[in-house]
Amino acid sequence: MVHGHPSPFFMNLPWTRKRNADQVPTPVAVAVADFCRRADAPAPPAEVRDALCALGPEDDFRVRALADGEPPARPLGPYAVVDLVAGTPPALAAQREQTGYYLLARELLSRERATAAPAVGSGQAEPSVHPPRPRGRPGDSPRAEPPSIRPSPGATVAERIAPRRRAGGPRPPDAEPALPRGRFTQLPAARPALEGLLPDQLAALLAQHGHRPALLRALSLGRTTPISSAALDAALERAGLLDGTVGHERSLLVSALEENRGALGRTAWSLGVRPAELTAWAEGLGLGVEWERIRDRFRRAALAPERWSERLDLLGKRKYLEDLGVAATFEQALTRDLGHALSTTGGPPGERTGALASRLGVTPESLRRSLRRLGLSP
Repeated sequence: MVHGHPSPFFMNLPWTRKRNADQVPTPVAVAVADFCRRADAPAPPAEVRDALCALGPEDDFRVRALADGEPPARPLGPYAVVDLVAGTPPALAAQREQTGYYLLARELLSRERATAAPAVGSGQAEPSVHPPRPRGRPGDSPRAEPPSIRPSPGATVAERIAPRRRAGGPRPPDAEPALPRGRFTQLPAARPALEGLLPDQLAALLAQHGHRPALLRALSLGRTTPISSAALDAALERAGLLDGTVGHERSLLVSALEENRGALGRTAWSLGVRPAELTAWAEGLGLGVEWERIRDRFRRAALAPERWSERLDLLGKRKYLEDLGVAATFEQALTRDLGHALSTTGGPPGERTGALASRLGVTPESLRRSLRRLGLSP
């Protein structure tokens, strides 16, 4: 290129506009965009349509046949697709993509788009991208379109289809905030005040969420000031639901602790609360003594299991033992008992582990793993 003008060799290539961007079929443009993404040269939709303007409608089936297959080379952008349809070898098109060759093609097409007002190759004026307004009834005065949203006569396709802002002054300070608009806009659901909930509504919400902490979290969601537990208890008291809720939660917490074998962390996770919240919740329900009795029962069961297989299995559950507060005591007792059993097992050193596993009724692999963890490997 000399003095900003393309060379004669470049002018021989098919970089002339044969149609407008809005005349490119959407399925063809989408297929080319996906092809360029798979060919490591993604391009925005506007650039894809501008590149496909260099091909006529009779070439759309060739473009689809190319875009539906795997990229023959990489990288390949939308202008490389046009070059491939024109007969350029894939390796050469990929080389041109890497060297910036197609920037000249984009410049040529953009110059032609800026200077050509009528549709290229059609001999007719470029069709308007704005749909016609419905005609009024006879006798109605015509309503002119505001000049702020009317496109200029020489506007490009991108300028014509761009969203336009209607003229208007600033919003008054006391006006309500404008809501977001659009087909897929999601507006926050209206949240009624806690005091405005009827007893049936409050009972339905409580049954849906299961317990008060979950209901309190759901009612406070999206509010600048969260609802306090005292306010929720007062609302339940007015609705006559507080006593039944407290009794249900006591049974719920006791059964959850039993199912999780006294582990507070597992119990809190199953109920959807944090361990600190679970402890305060249980104390508020008066379950402190009963919970300690349940946890103490599982502590004794962990320290004195009936079978050796259970003891070796608990050795791999250190977090559970730490939750119960007996991890160090358990490992000390197991080290002592397992060391004594190993010392009283006869036979060659290489066969003592298998003999001890048979004697204790455990698998040799689990015994070897436990001995290594406790530092007792022969």
